[in-house]
Amino acid sequence: MQGQVLSADIIIVGLGPVGAVAANLAATAGFDVLVLEKEFEPFALPRAIVFDAEIMRIFDQIGLAEELTGITRPLGGSIYLGSDGHPIRSFHSRRPAHSKAWWQSNIFYQPQLEAALRKGLARYPNVRIEQGCEVQSVVSTDDSVTLTGKDISKRHFEAKARYLLACDGASSSIRKCLGIGLDDIGFEERWLVIDAYVNGSMRWPEFYEIPPEVRDGRYSLMVCDPRQPATLIPGVGKHRRWEYMLLQGERDEEARQPRRILERLSDWVDPGNVEIIRSAVYRFRALVAETWRHGSTFLLGDAAHQTPPFFGQGMCHGIRDAAQLIWRLSHAFRQAPNQRFLDDYQVEREPHVREIIAASVRAGAAVCITDPERARDRDNEFRTTEIARKGTVAIADIVPPIRSGLIDAETGGLRLPEFAVADDGAVVRLDTKLNGRFAILSPHDSCELKLEPRTLARWKAAGGQVITIGAYGSEEMLCDIEERFANWMSESKAIAILVRPDRYIYGLAPTASDLHRQISDLLGQLEPGDAACPPSKPTQDKEAHESLLVGGAK
Repeated sequence: MQGQVLSADIIIVGLGPVGAVAANLAATAGFDVLVLEKEFEPFALPRAIVFDAEIMRIFDQIGLAEELTGITRPLGGSIYLGSDGHPIRSFHSRRPAHSKAWWQSNIFYQPQLEAALRKGLARYPNVRIEQGCEVQSVVSTDDSVTLTGKDISKRHFEAKARYLLACDGASSSIRKCLGIGLDDIGFEERWLVIDAYVNGSMRWPEFYEIPPEVRDGRYSLMVCDPRQPATLIPGVGKHRRWEYMLLQGERDEEARQPRRILERLSDWVDPGNVEIIRSAVYRFRALVAETWRHGSTFLLGDAAHQTPPFFGQGMCHGIRDAAQLIWRLSHAFRQAPNQRFLDDYQVEREPHVREIIAASVRAGAAVCITDPERARDRDNEFRTTEIARKGTVAIADIVPPIRSGLIDAETGGLRLPEFAVADDGAVVRLDTKLNGRFAILSPHDSCELKLEPRTLARWKAAGGQVITIGAYGSEEMLCDIEERFANWMSESKAIAILVRPDRYIYGLAPTASDLHRQISDLLGQLEPGDAACPPSKPTQDKEAHESLLVGGAK
């Protein structure tokens, strides 16, 4: 690339899962995409291991979900053991509501996922990937980005784009080039992570009560033993992951010695039946970048935030970042709305991320207790809370709604549930009919909703569509399978809903006048203009949600 000036609509730095999803989304949206990756080969070892149904819906949006179902498997939930070795708490993954819905929690092997995402990029002639490239400087204005760097042969290059997406991980060179600091939320623990293939059956420690859901590999296990906090996660096929908190005085190098690793695993498996894939010591931290946007540069994934892994949301955060940002950039590229429109990327995502980080920190603090008396107090508190909950807390409840940004302040922010509809006799996911666009969904057509022709014209000019879902399908209507959509609308007391391209609900409209107001408010933020958008206020009580997640654990 010596002397070249590369150009694109969007430059993405980093081709891990977040960068690869962002590139697939951007290519699908029609952007000319340049991906710069420091390494020549994908990281060959597993890191992330679980993602949720919302992430599978994003994979479906880029046309890869069906392929990924072949290399993933559902995770039924997670069970916590207390200091006495007996269960104290559990989370559950609700079964799919219908044949077209996704499992709430999915186990995967990261090298396979990354290979599928990269293979997906080969579908697009508008994607160029340059590997072995290291970024050295960034100049980012409100209108464009210019970066310079060198390749593996030390040859210098320059690249220009309308937007730059920093997907280059926790040690992000882009974040450092722009001088963006990190807010340390105050959690740091060392954990040894061991990935292994187990040939043959597991064996279980006699001093723990191992529930059958864990024994048969349907659930993960969190061992809240003050002598040695640990985690067991069943992977795909023979893959298993153990995580051990390193205690005071334990050295990283000693913990990673093969002899010491096999000693730890000997309680769970015959050392002769285990093949170690990798071991690494991680410092689980909670960090958030001070700003996620610098001119035309945006931080995504670990470049923007780092989450303790206790709810398996780290990679999910980054993929949500990509899904939320790309549709904004697509709209801004075409429509040039006011600046607040792009600023809302952080306005929406940061509180969402911080809420999950806070819950993860509290969960981690509870898991990492090494004082026996405090551990017993925690066990009693969790057991009391578990009885009150009747064991029905779902993994999906961990993820909060959007509470501010481009939503109706009174009714918006929830994720659109998964619905199946019949279209010309074929049962399909409603997501596929949304096509990554704004939509008005209703059992009523535009005439019944009293939408004026001028309003409809503005709505369509902004990329919006009107989708009618009724009991009986026709050329103009999708058929509501088992009346799930009608029942949900009735429970929501709405005649119509406005849905964003990322399948978050802008607003629920109880009446036609509410719908007209919401459309007008939304178009005011989507259409070109310099007027400031009024700030949104939270739609749900934050403290109630946090209490649901951690049961009041201190």
